[in-house]
Amino acid sequence: MNPNVTLLADVLEMNVENVAAVVITGLIVVFIGLILLIAFVSFLGKFFTKKPKAKKVKKASYVKEEKVNVPKVATPPVVEEGISDEIVAVIAAAIAAMGAKSGKKLALRSVRTAKPQRNAWASAGIMENTRPFF
Repeated sequence: MNPNVTLLADVLEMNVENVAAVVITGLIVVFIGLILLIAFVSFLGKFFTKKPKAKKVKKASYVKEEKVNVPKVATPPVVEEGISDEIVAVIAAAIAAMGAKSGKKLALRSVRTAKPQRNAWASAGIMENTRPFF
């Protein structure tokens, strides 16, 4: 073997202290980089999901609001043929209960059977695959 050729290990003097220093420095650099990347991505997420503020509409000073009492005539709901009166009564009671809970007076206008739709699994698949990413 040629005495003028030195091995790389001899040049770097690879001892335990040098190896530990290189490993710890590498881990610290990688984790700092990951933390900065996470902060950058979360900032971009917050930046692009900002919702626009609603504009306030200024009322004209010359417009005067008046409450007008208009008598309301209760019209019976339009019911599709084949639906029993008991079903209509139950639906009307449920709607009235919802209105009483929210403080509003709700009315039933029509009752009809639902159109055939996808089954629950197909609807869940479509919702999962078309959901926005943010």
